[in-house]
Amino acid sequence: MADVFDRIADWLQKLAFFDADLGGLVEQLSDRLIDGGVPVTRVSLGRLMMHPVIGLLDATWDASNHRIEWTVLPRSSVTADLFDKAPFGENSKLANEIAKQHFNKEVWDLADGLANGTIKFPFMRANLTDQATRDKFPLFQKLAQAGVTDYVVCSAPFGNRTVVFDGEMEWALGASVSFATKRRSGFTDREIDGLSRLSLPLLGAARVLSEQFLAAELMEVYLGKLSGRSVLNGQIARGDVSIIDCALLFSDMRGSTVLSQRLSSENYVATVNQFFDCVGGAVHDHGGEVLKFVGDGLLAIFPFDGQRRLPEDMCEAALSAAREAFQRNEELDPSDRVEFGVGLHTGAAVYGNVGT
Repeated sequence: MADVFDRIADWLQKLAFFDADLGGLVEQLSDRLIDGGVPVTRVSLGRLMMHPVIGLLDATWDASNHRIEWTVLPRSSVTADLFDKAPFGENSKLANEIAKQHFNKEVWDLADGLANGTIKFPFMRANLTDQATRDKFPLFQKLAQAGVTDYVVCSAPFGNRTVVFDGEMEWALGASVSFATKRRSGFTDREIDGLSRLSLPLLGAARVLSEQFLAAELMEVYLGKLSGRSVLNGQIARGDVSIIDCALLFSDMRGSTVLSQRLSSENYVATVNQFFDCVGGAVHDHGGEVLKFVGDGLLAIFPFDGQRRLPEDMCEAALSAAREAFQRNEELDPSDRVEFGVGLHTGAAVYGNVGT
């Protein structure tokens, strides 16, 4: 007869067919565990991201407020030192060692190994009523002060070899999930077995949902919010166009050809990036979207939607962005300043995929 853990595992498999968010997954999971008689007081799900800005994403549910708290760390903050100070980090290092031992096999054999138990991802349990255990990590001390008595964590590497921390971890991309309780006696043996069985399908579902999030984030970074959303919604064929009303901003460096001949390649690229930081940063800060970098120029739009993005507001935003771009340039050291121009226009534009 299926128990609460089997039922949740089956639900997780079905969830992969739909668009859901990571925070909703953690919240629903916590509610279903409690409804099934498992006294979780905290559930946390986190993963390392292959993203130009985001390094780590974590969603934590706490029974004290029944809300999801997000932790988003930039790539620069995800260091080996951070891993040494957290149970997720320690367990992820163990998962990395397992990956180094087994991930040279065919994926079909890996799946068989996980199914028959010859390959097991690390599942760590911590008794937080023990002083020595509490002293191991700052998180354990914090949880113990809040009344947590028992804590378990499972980590799984994903099948993408990504070397980080100067080679210390070769299979860094993965996810971890932890469960905590305030029950005086901690989790029962049955609950530990159930949470262990549940962790694998849960981390698999987390990979699917976080990859959806990652795809949307990468589309926004490299294509812009409006363009990225259009691509994810299927507007990808040549000739897929629509008419949008917007304010247009075009900016172009002055004397770029002369600079490219006078400066080294590295210094020229740094100068162009300085220009893009001035103009592109101002565009983003005023609600615009950079559609394209065209050599040493850029094209940006401030779309109207008739509700929150009214034409007069977007035109004012485009004008303010242009002024701020010039102001940012003036605030640079004289040797770093770039000469550029800005043109503004408003009206209807054909927006979509044109050309090869």
